[in-house]
Amino acid sequence: MRLAQLRRRIAVAGTIGVTALIATMGIGAGVASAAPTDPAGGNTPVYPSYNNGVVSGIRDAGSDTTFYMMQQLGDLYTGAGLYGCTLNTGSSPSLYNTNTAFVDSSGTAEDYCQKNQNVSTTDTNDNWSRTEVSAGVDDVGSTAGQSQLCGDSVLNTPAALPVDFARSSKPAGTYCATLQEAGYAKDAVVPLVQQISPASLYGAVPNTSPYYSVNGGSIGDVAEGWLPGDAVTATSGTAFTNLANTDNGGGSSSTAYRLYCDSGNTSALPAITDWGQLTNRGPNLRLPNVTLTGGSATATLSFALPTNVTGGSTEILTDLTNSGALTSGTYISSVSGTTVTLSQPAASSSTGTNGDILSVAIGSTEAVGSGGAIGVPIRVIGVNPAAGTESTWQSFAKSGSSAGGCSSNANGSAASDPNSSTATGDNSGAHIVLENNASQVGDYDAADFPGDYADQAVELASSILYESNGIYSSNPYAAGSTVNGTYYGFSKISLNGKLPTTNNYLNNIYATSRTLFNIYNTATLRASTAGFLNWLCDDNHAIAKGKDNSTGINFDTEVNSIITSFGFTRLDDDSAVATSSNTPPDNVSGGGINTSCAGGLSGSAGNDTPPISGPVAFPES
Repeated sequence: MRLAQLRRRIAVAGTIGVTALIATMGIGAGVASAAPTDPAGGNTPVYPSYNNGVVSGIRDAGSDTTFYMMQQLGDLYTGAGLYGCTLNTGSSPSLYNTNTAFVDSSGTAEDYCQKNQNVSTTDTNDNWSRTEVSAGVDDVGSTAGQSQLCGDSVLNTPAALPVDFARSSKPAGTYCATLQEAGYAKDAVVPLVQQISPASLYGAVPNTSPYYSVNGGSIGDVAEGWLPGDAVTATSGTAFTNLANTDNGGGSSSTAYRLYCDSGNTSALPAITDWGQLTNRGPNLRLPNVTLTGGSATATLSFALPTNVTGGSTEILTDLTNSGALTSGTYISSVSGTTVTLSQPAASSSTGTNGDILSVAIGSTEAVGSGGAIGVPIRVIGVNPAAGTESTWQSFAKSGSSAGGCSSNANGSAASDPNSSTATGDNSGAHIVLENNASQVGDYDAADFPGDYADQAVELASSILYESNGIYSSNPYAAGSTVNGTYYGFSKISLNGKLPTTNNYLNNIYATSRTLFNIYNTATLRASTAGFLNWLCDDNHAIAKGKDNSTGINFDTEVNSIITSFGFTRLDDDSAVATSSNTPPDNVSGGGINTSCAGGLSGSAGNDTPPISGPVAFPES
């Protein structure tokens, strides 16, 4: 009996605690609130939220970078419509908006909101008009989205799939004269390299491999400075940690230009195509596959030496694979292309692609891009040329140059399949991935060398890629590739000596800082579209967002959470102007602007005014 009474007392106490908690949290415990009044405006769309009382469907298209984020933001706004207006029943009630300037005459009865028929749960600020937002997937890429928004007949967008605004990771272009932009998040484009030792993981490549001539096919971590002659776990060279468009005088002499824009080897310095140019930089320069002839002072190199290696008594040679091949103290007397004269004849011979590996003391460290080749090609991974990510990178790579490289995109140096037996059909061309999907690098590797994991690993280790910093930070699958089912993440390196910290890309200090935009066409803009874009831009002041009744969280807080969950930083109509100017070092005009969510696209901030403030007369449908 006493036990039963104790249980009852505990249950009552628990009930009282829950009730008190509900009251403290402000959660309705059976207390109904009054129905809110209709938004002001009636037959005119209501600025700034453009709740115009007309039910509409709006659709975006374009950027792959922002697809999933905009899908979630669109779903959030659509979900807010659950607490929207009371729809027309068709029994001739009084309607909120009957202005034919804003309503398509083909609309059906349920396309309109009733006047003054809200209920206690109605939310008049967050999608009162019950707009439904969808994310389009055709012709992915910022360029494609903006072109579709301008009615580009070349892309032949299906008439049933109109585009109301374009997702874009680059500024509004010139596809038509009436494009405007609302930038709601900040991002950057980051360079990525692998840091794996292929031979440590999968052994040497087979003797039929195009990589077999490098150290007998036992290849280490080239991005970290592995050189022929090293153990596969060791690194004698210099790790590649910084990609620059300002080094070597900038322009066509920069590392970025020579990697991405100079496939024709036309700049002041040679194109960068081999990992040794980035990592085999001295002061002990590695010379792989040298051909020596016993009794001869002439040696043949597999690659030309850097131009400052000309011969002299300080350029002493060491044979790393055959200690008796050279007499101690032998140095390079002179250089002519790939032929060098030794200060004394070689004691023994070595011929073929797996000849002696020598080290020469050059007394200094070469500049990045000017090191000696080692026979491991840099696998430049191309990116969808319609993507804003590619456009940003192209501008970075060619910045300051008038040499003509990267004139249309940055894919001129993109790698292809080195395996002649699989370089056929769809796999025969340049390897081009979606704009933010490093996993596709591994897909190409597997197609190039099916079942040959050693060669796949070498391809992966020698690849260089770029993608959205936000996607890289928030989606591990998109930030790495697999070999034989094992995942290997790419690593970020610096641009112009800077990393993509929040401060660096918000203030356009990082070279590829960029704003993520929603682009709209003022010639075809509908009130429903303007309402959604303003809702995203406003920071809960001009449009006082309400509580999401499905979560109990304010809608503006949820907008912030979605944007940050994808690795981006939110921009709104109160965002501060970038302190280092609105043009990042890649010279994309407007690409790094922080204030396009401010009123009138004026470039000012702090005025609590979303960007779309003019009349919106295009009919809803």
